[in-house]
Amino acid sequence: MKSKIQYYFLAGMMLLGGVLATSGCQKENDREGIPEGAVLITAEGFGGMEGDKTSVSAESVIWENGDRVNLNGADYTVTVSGNKAYVSGFSSPDDPFRGIYPAGLTAGTQTVTVPSQYESHYNNGRQVLHLPMLAMAGARADAIRFRHATAAVRVLVKNSLNVDVVVTGVSVSSEEGQLCGTRGVTLGVGTLAVAAQSEDDAIADEDKQVSVLLTDCPLLAHGGSDILEVQVPILPVAEGDMTITVYAHMAGAASGARNFTFTHTASHPELARNVMMTARVNLSTDGGRTTEDTKGRFSVGANRWVVFAHGNLQYNAGTSTFRFAPEQYDIIGDGNSNVASSYSGWIDLMGWGTSGYQGSNPWLSSTVEADYGPTSGNIATTHYDWGVHNAIEKAGAAGTWRTLTSSEWDYLLNDRSAVKRFAKVALSVDGTTVNGLVLFPDDYNLTDGLRYNQPNLGYEGQGGSNMLSLSQWRQMEAEGAVFLPAAGYREGTSPTEVGGTGYYWSSSRVVGSARALRFADENLVFDGSPAVYYGNAVRLCSDI
Repeated sequence: MKSKIQYYFLAGMMLLGGVLATSGCQKENDREGIPEGAVLITAEGFGGMEGDKTSVSAESVIWENGDRVNLNGADYTVTVSGNKAYVSGFSSPDDPFRGIYPAGLTAGTQTVTVPSQYESHYNNGRQVLHLPMLAMAGARADAIRFRHATAAVRVLVKNSLNVDVVVTGVSVSSEEGQLCGTRGVTLGVGTLAVAAQSEDDAIADEDKQVSVLLTDCPLLAHGGSDILEVQVPILPVAEGDMTITVYAHMAGAASGARNFTFTHTASHPELARNVMMTARVNLSTDGGRTTEDTKGRFSVGANRWVVFAHGNLQYNAGTSTFRFAPEQYDIIGDGNSNVASSYSGWIDLMGWGTSGYQGSNPWLSSTVEADYGPTSGNIATTHYDWGVHNAIEKAGAAGTWRTLTSSEWDYLLNDRSAVKRFAKVALSVDGTTVNGLVLFPDDYNLTDGLRYNQPNLGYEGQGGSNMLSLSQWRQMEAEGAVFLPAAGYREGTSPTEVGGTGYYWSSSRVVGSARALRFADENLVFDGSPAVYYGNAVRLCSDI
């Protein structure tokens, strides 16, 4: 079950504007500022008011205006005022009543259902996570205290690999214990018990793993001192091993490219409700705990491979920032007409070798060849290569990325042993058609029905037959496929052929021009004639 709630758990979070952090020490009879008839809402952090404290502060429960709770079978909205949270319009019954957070959490009279998957993001470096809680209040009570229905595993992740990585999720699994699903509870006024799974009860496979998906995909730099904290809520376990798995991929790489999976297993004889244990995972190649998935690997020569960036290179002159496009199919298009040293927006069509080195700047629109460098020779391994010279935002330091040479492009398209090499496609995104070229990695095995390796194959609507939905593309992308959108080119300040033709620079030069990949409806070639002052797209790669 996937929760869609607005209740936040922040470990050790300080007070934020308008957001209330409540600890188990708040008195339930403190009603100053609470309207007459309103029910005060309080909560305990992990460890509880009287329980043993963990390394995480008990001040960990955050209420916000608009949160929804279920009291005695009906849903109510939480209001935050000052340092208190309350619910108006609820008449406490003459009998004890139950509270469920979040409203809508599947729970019977004597059961609670804990999700197998959570979505989480980070606020000022602290994890924001949705958690189920339960409460029981006495007859005619004017306050109700919520308590966690789960235990938790606190995973501390460090990166000791030789590349920056993006962490996409963490899971906790067990062969023996039930970690999610429906469990019985014992409720009394002011009390809550969720027992561990009985050894005699069969456990369904889907109840043995809980995953936290990190929606903002935090970056962990190689060799950095930063530790990423990810908390995973689970049902109490009586005993047995739990395996903590961290999922990550190379920073800046296309989805599915050079994935790394890291596991850490330790025996924990008991983990009770409202208790948090800590596990440390070092992303490294030691101890046999690291596996690397070669999805997204492309041959560019004999025994030489690369992965591609997850989008075309973009530049903002206002902040002197390079980044990769958020999606592989994103293009700036006519916005490139604003190219200038003072333009604070993004461009993605740049002259050859315009890394910013020796005055050869990405915002150049001059049609004078001498303004672009170098005036002779290739830019491979030099600072005129965008990736060699620049750090890419959230994708690594200078030197992490580079531009393919002309011979590497030729090998990639024509000489690889891969069954599929490329296909022209039309991708439908939110009602808009984006034409482009899909490159298939060496080990691409997904049966997609595409026609491929046909240079004269047109786009959909122009005589072709490769029309993709966004969901189809997501499956292909997960298998390591790379999409090069038909971004057009720019001469001076005039973008041309946007959406119809793709021009992608190589790092190789011939007399008077530079080589580029050019694909359109009617062909796919390496063209030796583009002038160096034309603005073409750039898709960087990184060596494996």
